[in-house]
Amino acid sequence: MMNSKFETQTFQSLLQNFFLQRMIQQRKVSGQTVNSYRDTFRMYLVYLSVCYSISAASVRIEHIDRDYVLKFCKYLEEKRHNKAATINNRLAALHAFLQYVAEVAPEYSAIANRALSVPFQKQEVAIMDFITKDEFDVMISCCDTSKFLGARDKLMLMIFFNTGVRVSELLGLKDDDIKDADIPNRACIKVNGKGRKERIVPLWKTTAVYLQKYINSYRLSSGDRLFKGKDGEDLTRSGIRFRIDKIVKEASSSAPTLSEKNISAHTFRHSVAMNLLAAGVDISTIAIWLGHSSIETTHKYMVADLEMKRKAMEKAGTLGDTSCRYNPSPDILGFLNSL
Repeated sequence: MMNSKFETQTFQSLLQNFFLQRMIQQRKVSGQTVNSYRDTFRMYLVYLSVCYSISAASVRIEHIDRDYVLKFCKYLEEKRHNKAATINNRLAALHAFLQYVAEVAPEYSAIANRALSVPFQKQEVAIMDFITKDEFDVMISCCDTSKFLGARDKLMLMIFFNTGVRVSELLGLKDDDIKDADIPNRACIKVNGKGRKERIVPLWKTTAVYLQKYINSYRLSSGDRLFKGKDGEDLTRSGIRFRIDKIVKEASSSAPTLSEKNISAHTFRHSVAMNLLAAGVDISTIAIWLGHSSIETTHKYMVADLEMKRKAMEKAGTLGDTSCRYNPSPDILGFLNSL
């Protein structure tokens, strides 16, 4: 049994301090990150209640040991039908808390370190869908700009395809986020990104001209959000998803390739990155453009670009050989010895 010294910091107090001190005060993470981590621990407490009849008030640090965490991952997979990516996100939140516990409450370090040894699941690398210029033009043509919703949807698509902003960033855009650039007939938008980081993204002339026309037509003023619903309420994530699905379905009759892709708001972000790569823009600039905190995040687009080029080369063939894939040696010991 633990003595009183080890009971001075409870699971409940450590968890609250983790959020209030480590996450919010010290790391100053975004509200979106806080919400994601909060949801993880809500699920973990539900799991303990359902599987072990342990109430939230009765949870101890011992209930976040390795065996509990392993079974939580299994619970997410079998009961909630979560994929590896979602399970890994939940596990990352638990790991962050356990690292905090090991640091501020060393009496629990053995428990924390055992639980930290729970590995992340292997994720299948999905084929990255992106939208071509021809497909985008068809989608734009489906927007009836004589009506408010069609005019708004066209602006939404243009800003997504031009800037690669995230959904949350697009929803937060206001009239006074439009900035004049030093280049004639060129405008930029100020984007409030993840982690409360701001960045300036240039607009194509066609986007800038249409944006100004939209602002004038609907008499937006400083502080007004650019994207509203038909009744004047702020547009939501689900509203964006619904409109994109509707446009893609309609556009697929003229651009059948769209029906073969999983198109979402984030697909536009992939498209911007791939278009910038194809235009010869270096990966560091693309990272800044997209608001990535690490260039490693942007590197996946370079990998996808190289894979597409590899497949193109295989189709074309070289010197009678239709494949350019590296074939590893079956003699693995010989390979290792050669390094």
